[in-house]
Amino acid sequence: MISLSAFDLTPSKALRHEWLMANGRGGYSSSTAIGMNARKYHGLLVADLSNLSGKTASRAPVAKGRHVLLSKFEEAVESDGVEFQLSTNAYPNAIYPEGFRHLVGFEFSSHPTFIYSLGGRRLEKSIRLVHGKDTVVVSYRIVGKGAASIFVRPLLFPRPIHSDPTVSDKRIEFSHDSRGFELNSPSHMRVCSSHGRFSPAPTNYRNAIYSLERERGYPHAETLFSPGGFSASLSQGEELHFCCSLDGLSPSEALDLLDRQSARLARLQSQFSQSSGVPRTDFSDMLCLAADSFVVSAAGKEGIIAGYPWFSQWGRDAMISLPGLLLSTGRIPLAREILLRHAASIRGGLLPNFTGEDGQPSYNSSDAPLWFINAVRQFAEHTGDFEFVRNSLWKPMRAILSSYVQGNELARMDDDCLIRTLAPAMTWMDAQVDGVAVTSRKGKCVEINALWRSNLCFMLELSGRFNDRRTASIVAPIAEGAKNSFQKFLSAGDGGLFDVIEPADSSLRPNQIFAVSLPHSPLNRIQQLYVFNLVRARLYTPLGLRTLAVQDSRYHGEYTGNSQQRDSAYHQGMIWPWLLGAFYDAQLRVHPESAPQILSALKPLAAAMREGCAGTLPEIYEPKSMSPAGAVSQAWSVAEALRIYTKVKGAVSIPRQFSFSRPLSACCNQGQLAPDRNRMLG
Repeated sequence: MISLSAFDLTPSKALRHEWLMANGRGGYSSSTAIGMNARKYHGLLVADLSNLSGKTASRAPVAKGRHVLLSKFEEAVESDGVEFQLSTNAYPNAIYPEGFRHLVGFEFSSHPTFIYSLGGRRLEKSIRLVHGKDTVVVSYRIVGKGAASIFVRPLLFPRPIHSDPTVSDKRIEFSHDSRGFELNSPSHMRVCSSHGRFSPAPTNYRNAIYSLERERGYPHAETLFSPGGFSASLSQGEELHFCCSLDGLSPSEALDLLDRQSARLARLQSQFSQSSGVPRTDFSDMLCLAADSFVVSAAGKEGIIAGYPWFSQWGRDAMISLPGLLLSTGRIPLAREILLRHAASIRGGLLPNFTGEDGQPSYNSSDAPLWFINAVRQFAEHTGDFEFVRNSLWKPMRAILSSYVQGNELARMDDDCLIRTLAPAMTWMDAQVDGVAVTSRKGKCVEINALWRSNLCFMLELSGRFNDRRTASIVAPIAEGAKNSFQKFLSAGDGGLFDVIEPADSSLRPNQIFAVSLPHSPLNRIQQLYVFNLVRARLYTPLGLRTLAVQDSRYHGEYTGNSQQRDSAYHQGMIWPWLLGAFYDAQLRVHPESAPQILSALKPLAAAMREGCAGTLPEIYEPKSMSPAGAVSQAWSVAEALRIYTKVKGAVSIPRQFSFSRPLSACCNQGQLAPDRNRMLG
């Protein structure tokens, strides 16, 4: 459990302490540790309306994509004749009310709990999201003797999550009864209480300020609408529940589901230990719960959210994250379904880079298909289910390789058997400012070609296993040629490997670590050791790898300002936690007995999960402050931490049953045929 004291529960410090819960359908609930919304993405209920089938229960048309539906509650409690305002909001030049002054504790395990001091007694408030439903429950109970009266006003302004907030007054149509109210647009939503009374009193709360949007240079003021308020009495031992649901659930129905949900979470944590053989720890429990938040299953489609609050499903991120999120946690059937879904989405040998809020895929990643094959490799090695690979994935894998050999819209294999990216900003370093790539990386990128070589060797192994001689005859000489040509990446200076060649870019970046970490490394042992030591000395931090060496004149140590300023820094020095997975894989290759040292080195990540967004890891860290930045919760950050933790913890706990990696295959030395790009893999 993560706990914060009153010292951390002030408006300035609360901006660095957020929380988020996901519902497994693409929706979530999120705010700060004092309940003051600081982002336009914050809300008690954010739901993906695309998952609702056609029309809601009220037959109203359903909008698409994620929407902030219920923003927050305004709360006040009267106890012994004294009124306590519990809410905290930012307005222009003011914080009002100052409910944080009564907040004496905040806890987060699977959900947030707020503890308020009301003179001689305490009030506990919890927020729980029903898994598999678009329903949130907010509960209150008095701790100590006595009774109190509670008043709650829901605030809302339904809009898509990416839409800018507006200060315009808006009357929202609603219907009501004594227990609550209902909206029909943009979807049917009911807000009701377990035993309170609702009184309609429409009003606007003008110019609420979202401080973090202001810092990011975006519109940051919004007028919120309240249909009215609830009032209820609360005595000792009694609980009051408010339910906001798109599923037509009453408070009692939602509570029944929440009771079952606690068993589900415990089962996920136990499943991790049972499948991996690794004993449960607080760190693994936090990682497992965080991993579950990115997994979505709705409308019969399984997927992985790349990050919260603003990312949707991204192909590259999903394939990098799948081994940690699903294989490490024993969720093999789900991993199988997600691989199948991505295989079915391949077009022209390409995998969608991301799927927008409208459900439309965007094919603009030169490397996502290669990460797909790498995910298949890890699935096959973890499960031994080569029959599934042969029957369901082998054909799309060959189509991917064929597309690179023949050349697709974004990449092609040159005569030296290396892959050339044909356009800028098509790798994972894809930031652009005013349409111009910050790190162009147009050419032959080091990590793409390390991945290409590794995939070729894996597919050559599969060709032998599947008795596919035709594929083997094509892949073998390409794999050998790629290994030999990879020597072009060797830098003449002290920069290790070129980040890109043709044209040459000797920027010291972390991408070269994949030439050491991936199976079938194209480097010899001395080269591997040199690259690892260089990255460790110049780019490594305990929270991730810097994306550019500090000595580079383009290096940014801060992640501040508007979107252009932040995008300029995004891959020019920011620390990315997900790269630690490859770094520690590389360490295990060059120092095979270093698992205990890596396990100790992961302790800062465990500590970091208690800062920032509670119980998870962010997209990036700012080097100057080592503060979390970017998306507050990122799938591949959590996934790679969980994968490498499982790997080294298993090695320390059960060394005889554990191997770091499969031995390098000799299959790439087969055949002397010249590569022929005109021979299709079929």
